[in-house]
Amino acid sequence: MIDVTFPVVQSVLDPTALEKAVAALYDLGQTLHCRLVSRGMNDIYQLIAGPQRFALKVARAERSDAAFAFEPTFITYLDRVGFAVPAPVATREGRLFFSVDAPEGPRQIMVTRWLAGTTLTKTTSEDQARQLGAWLARIHQAAALFQPTVRRPVDAEIKLKHRLPALLESVVGDPAMAAFLTRAADTISTRIAALDPRAVPRGICHGDFHYANIMVLPDRAIGVLDFSDCGEDFIASDLAAFFWRADFDGIGDQLNPAFVAGYDAVRALKPAERAALPLFRAARHLGLACAFAQHVNRVGPIAGFDENRRYYLSMVRLFCAEAGIT
Repeated sequence: MIDVTFPVVQSVLDPTALEKAVAALYDLGQTLHCRLVSRGMNDIYQLIAGPQRFALKVARAERSDAAFAFEPTFITYLDRVGFAVPAPVATREGRLFFSVDAPEGPRQIMVTRWLAGTTLTKTTSEDQARQLGAWLARIHQAAALFQPTVRRPVDAEIKLKHRLPALLESVVGDPAMAAFLTRAADTISTRIAALDPRAVPRGICHGDFHYANIMVLPDRAIGVLDFSDCGEDFIASDLAAFFWRADFDGIGDQLNPAFVAGYDAVRALKPAERAALPLFRAARHLGLACAFAQHVNRVGPIAGFDENRRYYLSMVRLFCAEAGIT
């Protein structure tokens, strides 16, 4: 037996222990039943308290409490101004989350309202894509009035450089691909750093707005999920998450123009923002390929990200080329 404390990459918190922690901190007034319903970079549990259902999110161990606090504060703000979001439930002391010491480090835990509805899929229509584009634009307009107490930059370029080695390791037998990926990462980072925020403004972004993070609620309202990556970034870069998802599902040519048109109808893109969309799209594809290569040992294989990464890498090459990166 190895006489050391073995490191843990990402733990699964015990549902019974979570029930006890929530009962001690929250005034939900019922016997609690907790079960894991989604295992990923963040773990989602369903929490039942009598006739009420809540979602319990256990965040991955990567942020301080101060940095994490941006997320529930922003969601609470959006709920207050009329968006259907998984609004945090406050503890008895008025806090929007609590933290526990997991084996891999501190993890923040947030109890939120349960949104019941139908999650959109790749069967999303052009009309729905147009509607989602308009909805994202409204979020950006509302976010312009949000006043966070702590800044949380997305820092996508920093994450890209940090995660790139994991992707390069996966193509170690293909020096030409490794050289292309390194060159693409450098070019993307340089071009994004050169953007003028007066022409390509920055603001608060959702960070992962695409149809798989959208619910149609029983009253036909749009419910927006998963604010894990929200923060300050170039506003137009927020459209790239939808591009990526539609591209991945093979329907980008069909849905992406409708999505942009819907967005444009509410918040007109500036010429420089529109010109930067191919760059943001390429950055999203490469950034997620790097992220999935890094995270595969935390949450296991990711759909479409096979052993040699061919599908993702083909999309990276395609959309880098469309952005003039070869």
